[in-house]
Order: sequence, then C-alpha cells, then structure tokens
Amino acid sequence: MLIDRCIVGPLQANCYLLADPDSQQAVIIDPGDEADVIVQMIAQYEAQVTAILCTHGHPDHIGAAGAVAEMLGINKVYLHPAEIGMLSELMPAKLGQNRDSLLQEYEEGQRVTVGELAAKVIHTPGHSAGSVCLAVEQVLFTGDTLFAGGVGRTDLPGGDHSALQASLKRIVDQFSPETAIYPGHGPTSTLGDECETNPWIAEVI
Repeated sequence: MLIDRCIVGPLQANCYLLADPDSQQAVIIDPGDEADVIVQMIAQYEAQVTAILCTHGHPDHIGAAGAVAEMLGINKVYLHPAEIGMLSELMPAKLGQNRDSLLQEYEEGQRVTVGELAAKVIHTPGHSAGSVCLAVEQVLFTGDTLFAGGVGRTDLPGGDHSALQASLKRIVDQFSPETAIYPGHGPTSTLGDECETNPWIAEVI
C-alpha cells in the first residue's frame, strides 16, 4: 500500500493519494484545493486514479474535486448521502457542470476497491452529518472526525457534539491501538497514541 500526502488550501487540509502498487490503481482522498498541486503529486507515481473519495462535504475537503476529476478523466466522486443533502450552493460550482454525473453516494459498510485494497466506509457523524472515515487494512483516514491531539469542530451546520463522541467511541472500540490515523488536517498518529494523549478521546473511554 502506498500513501502520499499534499497539504492544500488556506486551511492546510491534507489530500491523500492511496495506491495499490501491484495493480497501479489509486484513489484521491479529500482534494480540497490547488488541483494542480494534487495532480503533480499523482504524477510522481505510475498510478491510475479511478475515483475521488471525500470524507465530508466541506469546501476545504472537496473544493478541487471537480477540477481534479476533469484533469485526470475521473468520473466518480464519492460522498455520504447526508452530505449531498446539506451542501451549500458552492458545491455545484466546485464540481462543475458534471456535478450530477460525478457524484456517487457511499454509505456505512460499503467498500471501494483500489486494486487488491478495499477502502471501507465508516459513518462517523459529528463534525458533519455525513462525515465518514475510510478504513484500509491498518490505516484509518479520519477526515475531520479525529486529529492528532484534537477533533473536528461541531459548531458548524450539521455538527453535533454528542454524535461526535459516539463516533469517537466507536472508533476506539472497533480499531486496534496500532491503527495508523491519517487525519484531514495536521500530522499522522496512531489510535493508541490518541487514546493516551487526546483529551477528546479520554472523554469517551
């Protein structure tokens, strides 16, 4: 499994390339801004990007999805249905005229295959109603659900602190301490480190 990251936009969001080196198939996770920077990251590898996976619908995580899809000839942008229903009027502009044909819904338990890999959707509402984490082997892409030392804010439309606490508890209960955390902002971590040092995790364990 190959994972690379570029940091994009004024909010310094993480955009990830997830690739299966054997098949050279890949997906992009959370292309929030600076489509040209994202495409340059992909160009370093002999990877065929087949889809864009979004952990939620905030502009700093999906804002460049339309441009990246057009530049790479991608025809699938995955998003939880609860996000599609609450997206602002900014969304059509960011996904362009092909919005309806690009958008694909994915929900709890669904898997998106990447060669021999599979990204499993874990619905983790709290930061927003349709926030998801993506589990691939011993890696969890957490979007704005869980950061190293923090969590996503819940005072935005669709946010719910109680729901976020329930999502965090579910993550702790379902995944091993060795699970690598790749968040939507900031550095990587492990679930074990977060259980020991993250005060928001301490509230639920």
